[in-house]
Amino acid sequence: MHFPKVCAATICAVIAYYLWAALAFNPVSPNGYYNYLARGWQAGHLYTPIEVHPKLLALPNPYDPSVPDEIKVHDMALYSGHYFLYHGPAPALLTIYPYRVLTGKDLPEPVAVFIFASLGFIACAFALQKLNPKATPLHYLALGIANCVPFLLHRIWVYELAIISGFACLALAYCFTLFNRHHLAGFAMAFAILSRPHLALALPFLSPRVWPTASLGLIATLLHNYLRFNSPLEFGLSYLIAGPSQQIPNYSLQNLLPSLYLFWLETPRLFGHFPFLSIHNLPPLNLPPKFFHENIMGALWLSPFLLVSKPQWRPAVISLTLMLFLSITGWISQRYLVDFLPLLVLASLASKAKPWFQVPLLIFGIASNLLLHIQGPYNAP
Repeated sequence: MHFPKVCAATICAVIAYYLWAALAFNPVSPNGYYNYLARGWQAGHLYTPIEVHPKLLALPNPYDPSVPDEIKVHDMALYSGHYFLYHGPAPALLTIYPYRVLTGKDLPEPVAVFIFASLGFIACAFALQKLNPKATPLHYLALGIANCVPFLLHRIWVYELAIISGFACLALAYCFTLFNRHHLAGFAMAFAILSRPHLALALPFLSPRVWPTASLGLIATLLHNYLRFNSPLEFGLSYLIAGPSQQIPNYSLQNLLPSLYLFWLETPRLFGHFPFLSIHNLPPLNLPPKFFHENIMGALWLSPFLLVSKPQWRPAVISLTLMLFLSITGWISQRYLVDFLPLLVLASLASKAKPWFQVPLLIFGIASNLLLHIQGPYNAP
């Protein structure tokens, strides 16, 4: 399959933007959490080689959010005297650990995020070409930009790497399915699950021919949990060193409507100076108890063209299923949009919307995503 030259140039431009965006705002540091994990694997164990402070181990409840920051490592799981990652291991398996084995060095997390963002975008581009051969360069630009991925590139840490790895693997799984490469789709889906376990919710909407190899991701996830925490269903959240209401998801239908509002409609604050917007965590509604949310801007500000197209059903259903799951967890963050929004953007752009309605909305979405990237997650450009 060949892209028209102008579309291929657009795809290359988006990838070049990803590289700049990942490196412009982030230190190229060797000390990311996933690098610590890879060092632990190379030493022959599943925990990180970070020494736990003796004062923390001596506390009756080391998981108390009020424990001083200087004696704990935030958002790691403390179990049996060691720090573990609760994030999925796939980003380390696919990039950081092989790089360490080959070179003896750490792969900076911004570089790994760039790799996954590019792979996910390329997979979506091939899928778009298959579904909508008449897609224009503006469609490909929106496919890569108007999907909340730029937001992840402003502040890259362990969270962003796990999320972008999940997006890339899920996009590859869908693309391979579209081209009837079911075994490859299954392996990609296995790594999606090893990135973000709830991405397994996409499986019912992929071909059953994907399921046998994809199940390897489920088996590996359960085994990994058992080897770390002596329980296949323990992901480390019970042992998380974190703030209030952040250890265990508060699954409840009470969370659904507030989450839907935040994910889709929450408005940014607009200003008369560049970058013209900021995001906040003060929604105009009452939130359920133990509801955790960060600064956020609704998806319809980022991808308003979703409103004027009849999307392809399979990627749309996958996206909406993942969004509904996230909506009942009681955890809401801007970066979580990348779990579901890129595939929904693909589903929308693959349709035959009337250009008169779509083009200005595509341009608006591209602009708002670029401005949000520059503004950053906590309004500190």
